Amino acid sequence: MKFVYISGNSMFLCSDGKITELPCERAARYTDTVNEINKNKEWKHTGSGAIFREDSQFFPDASRGVSINGVSAANEDFIYSAVLGEMGAIYRKSADSPKAPEGHIYTGMNRSIGSIAYKNGRIAAILDGHLAIFDERGDYNELTDGHSAEDSPFWSATDGRIFCSTRGRALEGGSGYSASSVLSVDEKAGTIDTLFAEENNDLLEPKNDTDGNYYFIRQPYRQAKEEREPIWKSVLLFPVRIIKALFGFVNAFTVLFGGEPLRKNQRRGDVKSKNKSQRELFFEERMREAEKNEKENAAAGDKNPGIFPRSRVLVRISPDETETVLYKGVLDYTLCSEGVICSNGKEILLIGKDGSEKVIAKAELAENLSVINDGPIPEKG
Repeated sequence: MKFVYISGNSMFLCSDGKITELPCERAARYTDTVNEINKNKEWKHTGSGAIFREDSQFFPDASRGVSINGVSAANEDFIYSAVLGEMGAIYRKSADSPKAPEGHIYTGMNRSIGSIAYKNGRIAAILDGHLAIFDERGDYNELTDGHSAEDSPFWSATDGRIFCSTRGRALEGGSGYSASSVLSVDEKAGTIDTLFAEENNDLLEPKNDTDGNYYFIRQPYRQAKEEREPIWKSVLLFPVRIIKALFGFVNAFTVLFGGEPLRKNQRRGDVKSKNKSQRELFFEERMREAEKNEKENAAAGDKNPGIFPRSRVLVRISPDETETVLYKGVLDYTLCSEGVICSNGKEILLIGKDGSEKVIAKAELAENLSVINDGPIPEKG
């Protein structure tokens, strides 16, 4: 058994339980080029006078602009999608010779390429939030548009349809999305149908198999709420906020150039902690949630407790519409001849057709799993 997946913005190959990180040639080339350009311009953004220049915002690490968004098996190779700065791209890569030159399929400026799925020389991809089909020359046809956002395309195992999840965007300047439902898109017939929808649940990562079963991940739908401050409150607090902003600027200025804050009881470390980026705060919160979920999953008796809530479940719908929950606390999954390969955020497991559960490999936050060689999984030890 050989499959690829994404973890922590990097690509990995799992071959008979052994995990190898795959180099991303295009991302490395982009990062090196941009870092070299930034290095040549570094003088503009450093020194005591840089804060007074309009271009003082400077992020020398170009890897922040790289995002690996999807992988999909393509015969004995695989393809991957990425965003490199302002450019969306799709490339082909060899799983057997990962250091071999990568093949170019598509690049587009100011375009975003999300998750992808390959079948018979055609690539279903999320292009700027909507479903599109590419050929291997990079030509494409957009199939969906409007006030919706699609994700997770999958080619039907029984015919030429494409399944994906979709959610409606709020209109007239509102925020948030509706719950995600499952679409079936038939390019040849020109039809788009809703296969599954639940008002209070998101239905994600749809797939099917040759036996007529449908699969998806179900999780509780949480509507994003937009809280707007009353105008009267904004007017009353405006002078206070101006004063706070001015004091904050002067305080930051004295810390930067004098080494001490205006308030003597404020330590320099406090300034750093209060100026954590949204990214740092986000990941700290997610880490706390993961630890909490793992403890709850273990207390519930899970054989292999993961870090995702048990309310996020992998569901199978049989041809007679019987529903079976295959796994609780799933991050992502893919289908194989022996059953289902799924990730719980800590490990990759095989859920056999008989309901058995076996750990294939240790892997953090493995997602976008795609099987390249569907052979038997060897026993460990």
